[in-house]
Amino acid sequence: MSQEDAPADDIQDRLAEWQQGDFTIDCGDLLFLDLPVSEEEPYEPVFDEGVAGCVVISQTCDIVRETEILPNVTVCPLVEVNAQRKSDIEKGQAPRYGLIDGVQEGIVVDFSRAMSVSKNLLVTWERQRGCSDEKHGIEFARSLERFFGRFAFPDAFNESLKSLRKAIYSKHEKNSDLGAALRSIRELRAHPHASWNDVDSVPITFFVVLEGDGEREVQDRNAISKAISEKFTGIEWHGPFSLHDPGLYLTTLSDMTAAEYLNSYPLDLNALSYARRFQK
Repeated sequence: MSQEDAPADDIQDRLAEWQQGDFTIDCGDLLFLDLPVSEEEPYEPVFDEGVAGCVVISQTCDIVRETEILPNVTVCPLVEVNAQRKSDIEKGQAPRYGLIDGVQEGIVVDFSRAMSVSKNLLVTWERQRGCSDEKHGIEFARSLERFFGRFAFPDAFNESLKSLRKAIYSKHEKNSDLGAALRSIRELRAHPHASWNDVDSVPITFFVVLEGDGEREVQDRNAISKAISEKFTGIEWHGPFSLHDPGLYLTTLSDMTAAEYLNSYPLDLNALSYARRFQK
């Protein structure tokens, strides 16, 4: 009996074994479309042979949903990277990539490429668990959220933050007051006091969201503020952007209001917040 003829209940039972982050290495090539080769063939299907497998990125609830309602899932390829790139990914400095368990050293998920496959095909593949526990599963979901949910900041704003980004990436691991302060930060968020598209003036307040009390390396908020403040006051602003007065607000998730959180935007330069903390 072919897979297409398999009973629906049997397919659903096998789908129930899959969850977001699971992977296979026997999926064959990745398919995508490239530039047209002729007027008769407006798009060229390309089979990428340089993949080590693929990972299911669909939410688990969508994977197990009946095929009659949702017949496909989305997968991303497993690719090989060098040691330096792997280190960048582990530090959260390469949002294009994600990490899963159970793969060979140097193999990571490439979120920038995706392909839809039928669930009938999915259940024919040998499934391997990509997230060994709930914590790893949450980290993988956050990596997906980060890549696909990043806000498109204006170019002038991104240009303004180059010095801040450089300071964070270069000093985070250092044995210094600044390094310890940065390691105490969970997330950085920007709150504009005007529309991002305002051409005249967009003052910015930064929410420095700290780790909870007892969880951060530096407990004293004043010490953290003193260590990091000049990195924010020293920003060379471009376009209509400037630092609001006051421009730096240290807080925690417990202290923030829902309005403060929803009206601010996570900065991609806070990538270190997304590093795989369970590796420490």
